[in-house]
Amino acid sequence: MSWFKVPAVPLIVIGTSALGGAAYRFTKPSDSSEGSLNPHTFTPYTLVDKQPVSSTSAIFTLRNSNGVPEPDSVKEVWKRSLWSVQIKQPQLQIARAYTPLPPVKDGRRKGEDEPRDMRLLIRQEEGGEVSTYLHRLPEKSTIELRGPNIECELPHDIKEVIFLAGGTGIAPAMQVAQALGRRTGSAMHILWANRRREECSGGVSDETEGLTAMKNRMGWWKSFIGFNEPADQKPLEDDHNGTKGILVRELDALKERSQAHTRGLRVQYYVDDEKTFIQPHDVTKRMNRSQETGSKLIIVSGPDGFIEYWAGKKLWVNGREVQGPLGGQLGNMNLGEWKVLKL
Repeated sequence: MSWFKVPAVPLIVIGTSALGGAAYRFTKPSDSSEGSLNPHTFTPYTLVDKQPVSSTSAIFTLRNSNGVPEPDSVKEVWKRSLWSVQIKQPQLQIARAYTPLPPVKDGRRKGEDEPRDMRLLIRQEEGGEVSTYLHRLPEKSTIELRGPNIECELPHDIKEVIFLAGGTGIAPAMQVAQALGRRTGSAMHILWANRRREECSGGVSDETEGLTAMKNRMGWWKSFIGFNEPADQKPLEDDHNGTKGILVRELDALKERSQAHTRGLRVQYYVDDEKTFIQPHDVTKRMNRSQETGSKLIIVSGPDGFIEYWAGKKLWVNGREVQGPLGGQLGNMNLGEWKVLKL
């Protein structure tokens, strides 16, 4: 995939359990006296807020402990890149990558020289050393960050993106939506799969066809591990037309901001407990609608099983993670000019 830029250092995967220990221990340190975020040394940030999203995930709001504004490198990556930061777990000497959420509009920032808060969606994974460490921290704790780490740069001529997001894979999807909001004539479709409604409370899909109960089908995670639920089991009740959760509200705000310059952002919500699942025809339907010339990209982000189910495994080669051959559901489709990126 020569049309997007990949980092020259070992990639830290978005959406998996604690990784990056080797990168933490063996990357040569660099003296950073400014106290700003940089890709060489860990910079102290203060945990100023922890806002629950669900029973297992929360948005962590971090502020530079030295009161230093974000460097130009961070301002630039917001415009055109998918990027992450690494968080250090000091006791175990390992680091894990997390994808910053787009800044809240007008949030705390008054001018170019004002610090901007860093917001990270973090799920407490079972057995995850870094996520468990972070969720146990009280407010005002110090958390050390390193970055930005560019995962890829969006092509200048990009016209259409279909983003398959599993769980917290919605964070990089929101990064792309924020960047595409600057691209005149672009369009984006987010298909967001969650196991439970609490993750996307109040989310209503922009297109309702095909989102009826499908009791004979399984979510990606159940089919992936070979588990099937009794067909007569009643789906859990939930008021998905009730109060909107924070991520749903922010997706709505991204949709509003995209209307001025783009052909729009559309979001589809899928919830395993409600028997609604992303199907291959949901992808092909949106592929077939596109009549634009320019780069067209399908991005898959989420847990390892989600990525493997849709696009096949990523591979480690010579200490670096690479895309690996295209497999899964997308590998069985006629993608034509559409390219696939696994995060």
